[in-house]
Amino acid sequence: MSWDIFIKMKPITKHISTFFRSASIQDLDQILRIEQRAYSQPWSEQKFVDSFNHADIDIQLATQDQMVIGYCLTLPSLEFVDVLNICIDPDYQQQGLGRQLLDNLCKQHKGSARKAIMLEVRESNIVAINFYQSYGFKQIDIRKKYYSNGEDAKILRLQID
Repeated sequence: MSWDIFIKMKPITKHISTFFRSASIQDLDQILRIEQRAYSQPWSEQKFVDSFNHADIDIQLATQDQMVIGYCLTLPSLEFVDVLNICIDPDYQQQGLGRQLLDNLCKQHKGSARKAIMLEVRESNIVAINFYQSYGFKQIDIRKKYYSNGEDAKILRLQID
């Protein structure tokens, strides 16, 4: 005779805090790992190195337990902030972390002369487009054949004033 016993248990959740900090070149390996896992056409290591060496490019990280789980590279101008690259590790997507990264970016520039955030996104990247639009970004234009494979880019803008 066998007995099957089922115990109904409450799921256990552990709250993990997300922290934001500026990146350093020592974070490059973790950034590259995320970039290569997240994109079919990732940025090269050299492009990231060039970004670290560019005085005006700001690289912010999202971290949990000292581990990099996302990043945002921006280039501020007088009137707006241009997002060059933004990414959340695929293992951490769909948890609101992209929204937190954008919240952090908006907070950084709130009250400054910069009144908008601009970015380009592949026309085929419907998930990203839907995410940005849900955040409040509006499409303002298209860049024809913007990407190396000839794909168009949608130009999106978010007012932050």
